[in-house]
Amino acid sequence: MPNISVILSAYNDEKTVKRCLESVFAQENTDMRIECLVVDDCSTDATLDIIRHEVGAYKGSISFRILRHKIHHGLSRTRNTGLDRAMGDYVMFVNATDVLRPGCMDVFMVNLMRYWDVDVIAGNVFNSVSGQNLFPNLTSTMALRGRGQMICQEMLANHLYLFAWNKLIRRDLLMSLNARFDETMAYADIQWAFQVFSNVSSIALLPEVTYEYMSHDMGTIGMAEKRVNALLSSYAATSEYLIDHCPRPEGEGEGYYFAHQLFVYGMLEGAELVLKEYNVLPQVKRELSNVRSRLVSQTRKDGQKRLSLYFVQDASLFSGIIKLPAFKRFDEVVADVVKQLGTLVGKQLS
Repeated sequence: MPNISVILSAYNDEKTVKRCLESVFAQENTDMRIECLVVDDCSTDATLDIIRHEVGAYKGSISFRILRHKIHHGLSRTRNTGLDRAMGDYVMFVNATDVLRPGCMDVFMVNLMRYWDVDVIAGNVFNSVSGQNLFPNLTSTMALRGRGQMICQEMLANHLYLFAWNKLIRRDLLMSLNARFDETMAYADIQWAFQVFSNVSSIALLPEVTYEYMSHDMGTIGMAEKRVNALLSSYAATSEYLIDHCPRPEGEGEGYYFAHQLFVYGMLEGAELVLKEYNVLPQVKRELSNVRSRLVSQTRKDGQKRLSLYFVQDASLFSGIIKLPAFKRFDEVVADVVKQLGTLVGKQLS
């Protein structure tokens, strides 16, 4: 019987945490043991009181532990705190703003029995904002086995998504990798996902929806702009990390190289869209500009002149070149990345 540790992160989520907890209560399953670690990041509203009341009234078989930071640290620390205290064979991250679908754990349990040695199982996600599933074209389970590089290439092709939540991940794998969330970043999911997926040998991606991303009020304009600056700074730091860990464009690694570099460029293009909507600090703009310059320079250094030309498409000198059919596949990949990151941006700002 597998043991599952659900790590639920909460901070000033008094409007949504009750709904989230109720979705966890509904996951009782006689074929698995479930513990839920609720980590409150020093909320200043009624979040902690609601958590204590709801957990105190719960009489089911899921065990709960409530943990609270004495000062506010951020999402990464809450997840690391949960990881440090988790006891399950598998770990699952949940945000207090979202909900688990009814039967979520039943779906995971069935597939754990079917793919008993898999490193990661990920369900589909329903986005309440768009009213669509994250993977509308996924109609059957996609089981991937192979080297971490192959798994990462699939991830970069948007067959896997880059949120930490809604995945069952072997805890011993995370411990062996020392896969921690970077606490200096407001948003560390992408960097963390690369560290994990580049080291897994198997993953099952399910068509069943097991998680719902829920929209909610993101606060005042000032709060939104503060989050935007923190998010974009994290994007710049993540892009630097990805460039530092770029594969070589040779042999079997060529496809991964292109997917990798186009993903970084897609992140930067997604950031440009955000720059047009919010007041972004000059320092953050410089960080993004420096990363873009480094991406172009690194690609040229790697001997990929055509790709480097694509990366300078904003320059008028190259605007006609970029419209050539030879660059169509680059456009398609980048468009997919920007679309997915649009979901990430919406999630982090809400």
